[in-house]
Amino acid sequence: MKAHFIKVDTLEETHDGSAIINADNISTIKRINYNDTVQTMIQMIGGERFGVHQSPEELIELVQHAEQEMFA
Repeated sequence: MKAHFIKVDTLEETHDGSAIINADNISTIKRINYNDTVQTMIQMIGGERFGVHQSPEELIELVQHAEQEMFA
C-alpha cells in the first residue's frame, strides 16, 4: 500500500515553516484555542503532534487529494 504524504504549514520551527507527513498515520485532527490563537492540532499515531495553520477542512481536502493522485 502506498503512503499518502501531505505538506502542512506547521507552527514549529522548521527550515521553510512546513512539514511533510504521512496522512495514513494521522490519528486525530482538532481545532484548538491556544494562547488566544485558534490553530489546528494534528495528533499522529505514536504520539507526535503538529500545530498547523490549515483548518481541519483544508487538511481533509489535502488528504483526499493525495488519495486521488494515487488512483489517477
